[in-house]
Amino acid sequence: MTLYLYPRLSLYNASLLLSELKVACQRDGIQGAVNFVKMEHPHASPFGTGGRAASREQIEAMRQAVIADMQSYIAAGESIGRTRAAEFDRSLGRTLHKHLAIVPGDAAHSEVWNFLTLVIFPDLAVMRFPDIHNDRFLGTQRNVLRRTWVRQEVLGDLLSGAERPLGEDELVGMFERTALARNRKLMRALARVVTEYDRKGSRSDWARPLYKKVTFLTGPRFLDILEEAEIESVVRDIARSIPD
Repeated sequence: MTLYLYPRLSLYNASLLLSELKVACQRDGIQGAVNFVKMEHPHASPFGTGGRAASREQIEAMRQAVIADMQSYIAAGESIGRTRAAEFDRSLGRTLHKHLAIVPGDAAHSEVWNFLTLVIFPDLAVMRFPDIHNDRFLGTQRNVLRRTWVRQEVLGDLLSGAERPLGEDELVGMFERTALARNRKLMRALARVVTEYDRKGSRSDWARPLYKKVTFLTGPRFLDILEEAEIESVVRDIARSIPD
C-alpha cells in the first residue's frame, strides 16, 4: 500500500484559521464548519523528502471516503453527544487509519494535524467538539483527529473487539502517560488486561492504579526488550495485586 505525506500548516497560520472557524461556527453552527472545508491552503507547505506527497485529487478522494464512512453520524446534522462519543471516536479512528494512508513518521508532526483538522475535516472536528477548544483543533496530542488515529495505529482490533470496549478515561490514562504510550507491546498488553476485567467494582477506577504501577515499573525495568507475551505476563501479575 502506498503511504503519503500531507501538507503542513504552521502553528501561526493554524491559530489564525482556528479563530476564523470559531467566528463561522458562532454565526452558522456546524454548517459554518462544513462551509469552511477546503482541499488546500495557501500557506500550507509540503514536506519535500522521505516519501510521496498526497496530491490535491488524492486528498479530496480521501476526504470523500472518510465522510462516506462517517455518514451515519453526519446525517443527524448535530454535534455528537456524550453517549455516542466513544463510538464516534472508534469509527473515526478506523476510517482515518484506513484512508489517510499516512507515513507514520509524518503522523508524528503537529503541523500535519493542523492542516488535516482545520482545512480538510473542520466539520467532523466541530461535530465532536462543538466548543472548539484549541487543544482539540490544533495538532497537539489531544487533537480530535490525531488521538483517534494514534489509538487505532497502536491498538487496532483491541479498540472494538472486546465485549466492553475501552472507555475514554481508560484510553486517556494509557495514552497520556508517555512511559506507556511509547511502548506499543505494553499498550496492547494493558488493553487486553483491562478489557478482560470481570470484578464487581468500577473498571476505570481499578485501571488507574494499574497504569500507575506499570508506569513506575518502566523506570527500573527495561520492558522494551521483552516479547509481547512476556510483557503481558508482567502486567497480569501487577493486575492481580490491585484490589477492587
